[in-house]
Amino acid sequence: MDKDLWLSKLWDEWLSSPVTSRKDADAETSGILMGMRHNHETFTTTRFIPARRLTGPGKVRLWPLTSYAEKLTLGISMLTRPNRKTSVRFTCPPEILRHPAKNTLWPWLKGIWGSAGGLYFPRTGYHLAIIISDPEISHMTREMLKHTKLSWSERRNEFALRNHDDITTFLYRAGMESAALDFEGMTLIRSARNKANLASNYDTANIARSVKAAREQLMLARRIIDGGLFESLPEKLREAVELRVANPDASLDELGQKSNPPASKSTVKYRWNKLQSLMES
Repeated sequence: MDKDLWLSKLWDEWLSSPVTSRKDADAETSGILMGMRHNHETFTTTRFIPARRLTGPGKVRLWPLTSYAEKLTLGISMLTRPNRKTSVRFTCPPEILRHPAKNTLWPWLKGIWGSAGGLYFPRTGYHLAIIISDPEISHMTREMLKHTKLSWSERRNEFALRNHDDITTFLYRAGMESAALDFEGMTLIRSARNKANLASNYDTANIARSVKAAREQLMLARRIIDGGLFESLPEKLREAVELRVANPDASLDELGQKSNPPASKSTVKYRWNKLQSLMES
């Protein structure tokens, strides 16, 4: 599957994933708002997906499912500024920003990841990240991530998973099972493709080295012959020179098979090293 198509499906699944309880809705809503830029009662994001998750349109709208909806109002407005991205602004009392309980850890993480995270495919590998700039919420996130038992790395204001199994576990636990299955398939295909490319590059490098060695040996053989040194060489070294002149593109393995009796690659290489030493002495 194309990674851009998969990422689109991933966010569609995050947007439409079901909510099993009011506590989960509360936790996920808090996570979403914590991932936004905020100042007291104002929460702002340039991402439309978390805004849709909170208030719709969509299959699942979080805010009406929360306990907050009974006593609080979630105001919403659009901000459009010249030469800037359009953003969505929510207004709500900050009491909604609660430290999640352990039994609502994953709904909270799902919310804050959807609001302030992503999954990325660099040239090599992949990583799932949550980026938090607010020091207080960053500290809270760090403490909660310890309970996931996953291998999170931290750099500046980014928490990241770079291990395939950890990313798959995160997607499963966050309720995105279909995306997790597709991710496993994508990474298997990518791994196989990378291995094939490595093998191809290795073969290409070997061929290049073999061609270079053959050319250098052919030049050395001609110097030996033109310099009148051929007849004074031991029998096996004369054979090496003759075989290279007769087979200018052959590998050392192939020259060894043509020797009488057949010789190993290391033996042929030894003979050419000996010839090189004789010419340099």
